This record gives sequence, structure tokens and C-alpha cells, in this order.
Amino acid sequence: MKILFCKVSSMKYYRGVEEYNDIPYNGGKFVKENGYGYEEYNFDPINIEDEECLLGFVETKSNRGRKNELHIENIRGCEAFKNEDYVDGVLVIWCATRYTNRVSIVGWYKDARVYRMYQELDDDYNYRYFNIKAKKENCVLIPDNKRNKHIWDAPVPKTHTYGFGQALVWYAKEEKANNYLEKLIKNIEAYDYENIVNIDIEPIG
Repeated sequence: MKILFCKVSSMKYYRGVEEYNDIPYNGGKFVKENGYGYEEYNFDPINIEDEECLLGFVETKSNRGRKNELHIENIRGCEAFKNEDYVDGVLVIWCATRYTNRVSIVGWYKDARVYRMYQELDDDYNYRYFNIKAKKENCVLIPDNKRNKHIWDAPVPKTHTYGFGQALVWYAKEEKANNYLEKLIKNIEAYDYENIVNIDIEPIG
């Protein structure tokens, strides 16, 4: 299975900061200094060519003067995509460091398109960057009060000997992660909580 883990700021709704007083935290230096990150709209549905979609952003590092790039050829099963601009059919797991200081899964996009380089969207109400795209119907955002359950723990080397390091993406290619991935996929398939993506939320003010 093509799978990619992405770590972003911790938010409740991911539909904007000011609209819902949903202040991101534990998102790194940029978020701390500016009070927002481009991931703040990761679960805000948007209509693109008559299709409801989600546009996700994860920050990628620049390397030796090169532009920020997500190395899609490092995704399991995508080794042949070294010269491609994007890859389809990826399960993208969104994670965040919670107030408990644990890294937890907050949601996912199934059957997503993952782009190598940042994409730009300029619509009538917002300008944004993104590098992951999926149909709304394939996306889940876990309710904030359910994300601390241990079944949604995301691995870090300190506790699992694999998982997120300093980078904000983890390609989950280590063989010793296989059991974790199998359990996670079963939990995703058995998911029966409310899906916040489908909830109408009234903006503040």
C-alpha cells in the first residue's frame, strides 16, 4: 500500500484560524512566529471543477538551494516515480503533536494525489498552497476529544524505534513498522466516530 505520514500543527477543525478562533499550536517556528500555517485549511472542503475536495499542505525542507520538494519516489511502492510530478492512490495520514506532547493521528485522506512541489490555488475567498489533494468523500477528521486514544498514536523513534524524526514527513518504509501499519489500517477501516469533515460549523463573529 502507498502510505505517507505528514505532521502539521495541532488544530481542532483545520478550516481557518480567524473564522473559528482555531489557533494552531505545536507547529514549529513559522507557526509560532506568525500565528498560522498553510495547513490551517487542510480539512476545509472546497469545490474544484464541480467536485468537493480537500487540499492538504505539509511543509517540506529545501535542500542545497533547491525548492521545497516532497520526494514522492520515497513513498512505498513509488520508486519508479523519481521523475514524475505527482503520484495517485496514496493513503495520507495527518498527524500533530498534541497538548499532551504525544504525536497523534488527527485524520487521513484516502486515495490522495501527492505532488512533488507546492501547488498554488487562488480562488474567490482564499489563496493557499497545497501539495496533497483528495476527494472530500475519501477524507476523515477525527473529533478533537478522540485523538488522544492510543489507537491513534503516531510512532516516533523514542517510543517505537521508527517513525517521525526531525522531518515533517515519514515514508513508513521500515520493515519493523509493518505490524503497526497493519493495525492502523484495520483501525481506519473500522472507524465509527463522527467525521468532522461532514459537520457544518458556524464561523465565529
